[in-house]
Amino acid sequence: MSQDFWTATIAVALVLVAIGLMTLGWRNRIRRQGSLFESLPAAPADPGALVLGPLSGVYVGSTVAGDWQARIARAPLGHRSAATFTAYTGGLLLELATDDVWIPRESLVDVRRASALANKTVPGGGILVARWQVASTEGHTLIDSGFRADDKDDYQRWEALRGDAGASDTTGIPTSSTEENQ
Repeated sequence: MSQDFWTATIAVALVLVAIGLMTLGWRNRIRRQGSLFESLPAAPADPGALVLGPLSGVYVGSTVAGDWQARIARAPLGHRSAATFTAYTGGLLLELATDDVWIPRESLVDVRRASALANKTVPGGGILVARWQVASTEGHTLIDSGFRADDKDDYQRWEALRGDAGASDTTGIPTSSTEENQ
């Protein structure tokens, strides 16, 4: 056996170990996040009148509000996906490749632009972020869900959306991505 064979064998073994450790870490993160939310709201049969959208693009991911790197790993929020984002009078519908995420108006805090979310950074506030709350075992968890649209011309109209969740629910949480844990 040549030295090239052993070098290749060791390199492949190291790559497999690294992949195994990353998979183990992702599973542990999912387990630790079990108390973040009990379940996500289901989309109603009648979401109300269409307000904005549909907007096509990429679902970037979701984080615990205030920490742009604290990525949520639990399904269906855990993976990037092609998506469509639509605003109705009853809330926001995020249609992912495999699941739908319904953000009821009463749970929505606001919609804003950000330059960083879920360990993804883009220049010039290219991520549209919906901040919303969901019931958890310890009360409520504020979540930031990010969407990068194919057409960013309508971002200003989306930022005008406000939900019914009270401002008192968000005290102490930064409103700008540049302030969030950097």
